[in-house]
Parts: sequence; structure tokens; C-alpha cells
Amino acid sequence: MFNRLSLPVLAAGALLLGSPAFASLHLMQIEQVIGGVGGQTNQQAIQLRMRAAGQNLLAAGRIRAWDAAGANPITIVDMTTSVAVGAAGARVLIVSPQFQAAFPTLTADFAMTNLIPVSYLAAGKLTWEDDSGTFVWWSLAWGGGAYTGTNTGTIDNDADGIFNPPFGLALPSATGQALQFTGPAGAVSTNNAADYAITAGNATFTNNAGGSGTVPVELQEFKVE
Repeated sequence: MFNRLSLPVLAAGALLLGSPAFASLHLMQIEQVIGGVGGQTNQQAIQLRMRAAGQNLLAAGRIRAWDAAGANPITIVDMTTSVAVGAAGARVLIVSPQFQAAFPTLTADFAMTNLIPVSYLAAGKLTWEDDSGTFVWWSLAWGGGAYTGTNTGTIDNDADGIFNPPFGLALPSATGQALQFTGPAGAVSTNNAADYAITAGNATFTNNAGGSGTVPVELQEFKVE
């Protein structure tokens, strides 16, 4: 079981320190994640949101997925370029090729290199981090007590660098709903259990240019707004 007192040695060092001052991609939320659409678990999307202006220089960042024990990391996407819009509240949309093919009317900013494994959907974790994994800027774990791994990061976006307890349910994949951060764009993390909720209806995703679309599962198409 996770324990807020049983931090790894690294959490007392690099992770609990702020990121280098020159970084311009670290003040970022993992705002919304869908593990599948209508049971199609190859149709996945992750949406980041900038907590402050100027966080669009993404080439040094990556997203990794971790299993229920916080182990066996999979690189979902390793950014190699920036995005154009760096305003506070701007989004960055990362989708699987299957999601993009199914919903072609909203162009993603990045394509997933690997899917979040199906076995990670019941309990697991995503991290927004630097390319070396030294600095974890935002961490999102789900699965409640079934997630037993660590969930720590820097203090850039969480005052104590501890993102546990995890969100209590699995990552959504059976409908058009997503797991969503409920705070405003400038908000820091409290903990995953308090900060996240399943969207009331089908999720709306937004790319960096501001284009958005909602997923109506019954139609299996993207309705552009």
C-alpha cells in the first residue's frame, strides 16, 4: 500500500527540489486522460495544460506510464519540438494513432509512440517529466488501493511533492468519459484523489491551437465545436 511517510530516497533529494530556473515546460498539469473510447482501448488521449505562460518549449519533456506497482515504465511520448501557443491555460493534446484515425476532425499536437498498456488501466500512473526522469513535474496515479507504487515529484506543482493518494477508480475506457483535473489552469496539485474526477459526460479535448471536440461514443465520431 502507498504511504505518504515512506518516500524513496530520491524524493528527499532531487524530486523534492524545484526544477532548474531555465526550464520552460515544467509548470504543467496532466489535465485529462482517456484510456479508451467505447471499450476500444487503443483509442487513447492525454491532455496537458500550462499553469503559467511560456511553458511551450516541450522538447526536453516526456510522458511515461507505470504499472500498479509503480514499475515497468513505458514511454508514451517523448516530445522533440515545441508548440506554438504558450499562454497560461493553453493545452497540449497527445493521442494514439487509432484515436486520431477515429476522430480526424481534431488534429493532435503529438502522437503517442506507445499506448498505455491495457493492464495498467485498472491501476497505474502517468508522469510528466524531463527526458532523464530526474524531475517529475506532475504525477497522476489511479486505481485507489490497487495502486501500490510511489507517486512523488518536484515541488514545482505540488507543495510537498507527494501526489498520493491516487484517484480511487480505474482510468476510464468503456465510454466517452475521461479522468479530468477539476481545478483551474493555475492550480497546483493537492493529491490525485482530491483533484480528479470522471467527466460528467463525454470528454471534450482541446489542442494547442484551441480547437476542441467532444467524443459522442454512440456515434463513434468527433463533433467539432
